[in-house]
Amino acid sequence: MSNERILLLILTVTYIFFLAWYDGWWMSPLTQSEVDAYLMNLRDDSDFGEMEEQIRQLGITDDGAEIFMMNLNIYKDGTGENPTPNENYQAYGRGTLPLLLSRASHPIFSSQGIQTLMSPRYEEYWQEVILVRYRSRRDFISMITSDAYQEVLPHRTVGIKYDEFFPTRAVFTINSLRFVMLFVLVAIYSLGTLVMRRLTNR
Repeated sequence: MSNERILLLILTVTYIFFLAWYDGWWMSPLTQSEVDAYLMNLRDDSDFGEMEEQIRQLGITDDGAEIFMMNLNIYKDGTGENPTPNENYQAYGRGTLPLLLSRASHPIFSSQGIQTLMSPRYEEYWQEVILVRYRSRRDFISMITSDAYQEVLPHRTVGIKYDEFFPTRAVFTINSLRFVMLFVLVAIYSLGTLVMRRLTNR
């Protein structure tokens, strides 16, 4: 087998393993008993404790597919001239990111608001819009009910003045890590074969 074919085989296997991890090929939709077990660890005094029934409904209707959580935030002590997250929310973000990445989940979009054009909250506009990709509803629910997440959640409570967040399902998107990873591996293969051919022709 030539070196080029070996490289192609290695990169192909790498991509397959990446897709299996990123899409959770081995994972199954949540069952009612699993949802109940997760919710038993949800603290009553946390932000999510007030939404137990909504979280339960999200879990029992799990179809195993990825979800995208839309976050609309107004931060405490933030103004139009200073719309960035305060230190408490930044601490929440730093604590949450490892929990997301370990579950093949990650933010895919973040933007700052400019002004309000149409909103029931005329006096204030959304300071930041964040879209987070979760591999599955299982990953979202397992994260927010974990002890590690419950430890960092108070930073979010203190840092947020008003927010809304809700799960969505992708209908069309080109902003996918699958394509990014494929592009990277194709680039590695192209560069690798070019180097090998030049070494061979010397």
